[in-house]
Amino acid sequence: MIQKLVEHYMSNKNKIEEIYKTKHPEDYKEVVKNVIDILSTVEEYGSPDPERIHVINDGDYQGTLLYIIGAKGYQPDNYWFVKVGYGSCSGCDTLESIRGYQNTTPNEQQIKDYMTLSLHIIQGLKAMDEDVVY
Repeated sequence: MIQKLVEHYMSNKNKIEEIYKTKHPEDYKEVVKNVIDILSTVEEYGSPDPERIHVINDGDYQGTLLYIIGAKGYQPDNYWFVKVGYGSCSGCDTLESIRGYQNTTPNEQQIKDYMTLSLHIIQGLKAMDEDVVY
């Protein structure tokens, strides 16, 4: 866990909450992007870039999504990653469980659950280069 990034997330989490009050995220990449959008304001050059999110998915109905996030700037040399496990149904997949089978605006519990999911994503975010101090 990168404490500085978690603290920045915590002081700006209301921005993500506003998004979840209006709509359900489509997929895990959208949740990761919401988190990285907030983190990209930490510093202009070298901070995680929400437009440089790459995903590796070697699973099928279930598995692990590996998100690799490049830094802002020309030809970044700083990268971060976060792993997210997923399943094939609402009984074994966090995002599906939160969303349920509703197409309505998220309710209060769903918003809280999406916020918990986004908190877990920021807590799981790691720098690829251990020498990067952030």
